[in-house]
Amino acid sequence: MRLERLHIQGFGGVQDKRIPIEAPVTVLYGPNEAGKSTVLYFIRAMLYGFPGKSVPAERGEPADSGVHGGELRFLDDEGTLWTIRRFGQPSEGSAGSRKERVHIQKQAGDGTVLELGQYDLEREALGGVSKDMFRQLFAISLSELQEIRSLQSAEISGYLFHAGIGGGANILEAERRLTQEMDKLYKPRGKVQHAAKLLQSIEQLKAEVTESRTYVPRYNEVIDAIRETEDRLERLELERADTAEDLTLLRKAIDIRPLWLAWREAKLELDGLPDCGSFPPEGAARWERIEEELLQLEAQIQRIERALGDTEAKLADMPRLTWLEEQGQRIEDLWGKRSLYEAGNRELAQLTAEQTAQADRLAGLLRSIDPGWTEAELLALSTSAAEREEVRRLGAAFAGYDRRMEQLSLELRGAQRAAVAAESELSEARRQLREEMERGKENFAMLKPRSPQETAMLWSRLQQTAERWRERRLSQALPELKASGASEHGWLPSAYSGLLAVMAILTVVLVSFLFWSGANGAAAISGVLMLAGMVYVIWSGRRNVKDSPSRESSPSAGEPGGDDAHEVEQLLSELVSSPYHAAAATLEYRGSRRAKTEARPARDPLAVEAQLRELRSVMDAWQAWRQRLDRLTSECLSAEEKVKLQAAERSAIESAIQSEERRFVQLERQWESWLMQRLLPQSLSPDAMLDMFSAIEQGQEIVRQQRARAAKIAELTRDAKAYAASCLELAQGEQDPERNRESLTTPDAILSLLGDLHRRWKQYQEASAQRESLRHRLLELQEEAAAADEARSAVLQRKEQLLGLSGAADGEAYLRMGAAARRKEELERTVRHHEITMFSGLGSQLRSQVLQLLESADGAALEAMLKEREAADASLAELRDELQERRGRLLQERESLEAAGNRDSANQQLEEQRAELKELVSQYAVRAIAAGLIERTRRFYEQEKQPQVLRLASRYFSKLTGGTYSRIVMRMGDHALLAERPDGGLVESAKLSRGTAEQLYLAMRLALVQSMPHAAGIPLMLDDLFVNFDSRRLGYVLELISELSHSRQIVMMTCHPHVTDQIRQRIPGAQVIVM
Repeated sequence: MRLERLHIQGFGGVQDKRIPIEAPVTVLYGPNEAGKSTVLYFIRAMLYGFPGKSVPAERGEPADSGVHGGELRFLDDEGTLWTIRRFGQPSEGSAGSRKERVHIQKQAGDGTVLELGQYDLEREALGGVSKDMFRQLFAISLSELQEIRSLQSAEISGYLFHAGIGGGANILEAERRLTQEMDKLYKPRGKVQHAAKLLQSIEQLKAEVTESRTYVPRYNEVIDAIRETEDRLERLELERADTAEDLTLLRKAIDIRPLWLAWREAKLELDGLPDCGSFPPEGAARWERIEEELLQLEAQIQRIERALGDTEAKLADMPRLTWLEEQGQRIEDLWGKRSLYEAGNRELAQLTAEQTAQADRLAGLLRSIDPGWTEAELLALSTSAAEREEVRRLGAAFAGYDRRMEQLSLELRGAQRAAVAAESELSEARRQLREEMERGKENFAMLKPRSPQETAMLWSRLQQTAERWRERRLSQALPELKASGASEHGWLPSAYSGLLAVMAILTVVLVSFLFWSGANGAAAISGVLMLAGMVYVIWSGRRNVKDSPSRESSPSAGEPGGDDAHEVEQLLSELVSSPYHAAAATLEYRGSRRAKTEARPARDPLAVEAQLRELRSVMDAWQAWRQRLDRLTSECLSAEEKVKLQAAERSAIESAIQSEERRFVQLERQWESWLMQRLLPQSLSPDAMLDMFSAIEQGQEIVRQQRARAAKIAELTRDAKAYAASCLELAQGEQDPERNRESLTTPDAILSLLGDLHRRWKQYQEASAQRESLRHRLLELQEEAAAADEARSAVLQRKEQLLGLSGAADGEAYLRMGAAARRKEELERTVRHHEITMFSGLGSQLRSQVLQLLESADGAALEAMLKEREAADASLAELRDELQERRGRLLQERESLEAAGNRDSANQQLEEQRAELKELVSQYAVRAIAAGLIERTRRFYEQEKQPQVLRLASRYFSKLTGGTYSRIVMRMGDHALLAERPDGGLVESAKLSRGTAEQLYLAMRLALVQSMPHAAGIPLMLDDLFVNFDSRRLGYVLELISELSHSRQIVMMTCHPHVTDQIRQRIPGAQVIVM
């Protein structure tokens, strides 16, 4: 089998793709989602049908609900061309539903095409390979290659093992059964096995034999008593049998006594009846039937005679009309054409009315076009497609002008509004800039520099100099702080020390109280707040100590960082004016202790710090003001640019409007020229002219319809006149002096005349049919009268025959004889019925005994005898129950004595069970030996007698791994695959690396494919199986594929370029198809 061409019309993501397959080895190469796996699924679906909807990827339904399916062509082993077309049909069934249309064609040698089915395809072309086997061996992907379970299916297992041992299943089953039987026979600690139960029974029997005693005397007494009791029971049963027979006779006699009396009475009456032997059988019933038939025949004859008279009278009242019989067919013809005549008259009136209405409509249409227009001008005007297109083109030009002018007007108004808005924004931006500049001049008038760059540079120098001054002052103040600890003031003033002590006491008391009351959160918050207050008191006290006059020295001699302080003051004087400097000093002094009123020296560090802080806030505000000023300046520039752009846009729009107006004037002149050439009003617009084209076409159509309608009216008028002439001719032929030609001028009068004639003709036809029916009826009545007379004669003859058979003189004597015969028959039936009821089931002897008993005794005597026998039977039954109860007790005692003294029986059972135990031991030994032999045989088979498929797979596996592994071994039982190294070591497939395990599975599948004689030549399809192979082993597998391609076609799918490169190198004749 060799694939030739695939035509995928719709499968998955592939649409309308043709793939020719020409080489023994074909490679489908392409990136992910190029459709390589889709081709694999498509080949599966074409050969074996679409899968169910539970596997949508393999089913391949297109996402756009288009065509689903395609065509596959291949050549079989004999070179015959096969074509498979399979298409899916949309269905609303369950997920597993498979509706498809399939055509399988085989081209015979003589060129004929045969239509075959799926079974024929699998049997003839695919060698009987099933769908699952094809999926597992011939068209496999990487996921299916890794499924070792697919190699263990029942269908494939038959190729893995020799048929003689059933794939090893028989050996394993025998081994399992031997083990089970051995476990059933004996287990070392088992209690439910048969051997264990035998041992327990032997021990019990030994104890019974030891404890047995002799019960012979009592046993003999019990045997004698049993025999005596059984003899008495036997005699008693005989007596009860005699009593039961008497009871049966008495009960039977009492039961049948009423019937016996009736039986005796019937027999006596039967003996007293006269002899009626000559009376015919069922004579009375036959006589009654004859009399009844005679009465019926007499009545029938009278009815026939009356009907004959009536029929003859009716025939006399029905004369024949010759003129109607001659003209009847003509009347029928004219009456049949009546509906056509009426329809023609209606159509004529309708057409006349339509002609008038259309004339009025045409006149109105001409007036609507132009008051001076006529039909000639209407027909002369052309309404061709070219004229319409010319008008439509001009109309489109006018409409385009309107749209463009409207758009330009909107754009002009928008540009004007935008220009006004831009000018408004520019005015607002300029106003804000002006106000911001005035506000800055007012707020920052104390700054000396006039340029922002100079001000920023001075502020930067001042900040750097102030930082250096602070660092030097802090470094020189550390020795003074150490020496201040010995001063007279201490580390805190006394007032601050007392306040700190009071706050500490309050903190301890408050926190303890809150914790005691359970308010833990409030206690924590209160403690933190009090500690913060204490820290603030300590900081304030230390600051006061630092500010005391005892710490100060002369500025010229002891102040730290004097040069830097001088430079700071100089930069301050350069940056700000003197009034601001005095104000800053004043603010600083207000922030100091209120108790001091004297002024600080010029270089007081605290004053300098206060000035710097105040100046920093001013400079921050100045910098923010400069940013706002820059932003407003940029907004002004942007607004000016926007105003210029809006002005340019408005000028461009005004120029476009003027150009459009010039173009409109040209179009208007061209339209007026077109109207003048066609003699149309100058006031028409193109849109109105397009609508008028429809009106002109309607007018032209009306003229054509009027001409056709006039011809139709003339034809209908001729037909109506011819029909009226025929009706008048028929009326003149009738001899009716009251009708004349002048009265038949209207259609209604003609139809009325025709209706009268037709009604008379129908009535005459009905009368003629009735006359013919009466004539036939008269003949039938005459025949019935003759038959009735003949039947009456036959009945009278039968009556005479009955009288002759009975020997009766007349009918009255015949009836008396019949009554006596009927009574005799009734009495005989009664006697027979009573005898059957009384004596059925009784022998002749019992019957005579019962009759004798009934003859000898009356009812009261029989009842007394029955009660006496029943009492005797009850006493005998009571005695029998007592004897049976005694016998039962004696039998029970005998059994207990036999069981207690049966020593010989226990010894015999003991010997039997010992013999059975010896047999069990022998069986266990035989099964143990057999199990050992089977295990040795199985091990030998697993190691030395591998099937041909595994030997071939071993050769392939050794080649694929480069000799790293020598062969493949399959372990019986669980069918586990083992890889054998050259040194004899075995490795389970689950412990191999992924690539090596996949090479093992691939070797197994290739060996299985090559070992199937019926599947020889089926193509092999491999979907990207080599992703886990290294380059060396990839070369080995490509060499093996090249070897296999001599006997079968191979199609591979891959997305890896290195695989494609190696295929081109190692298989030069391979066909590479880029997807």
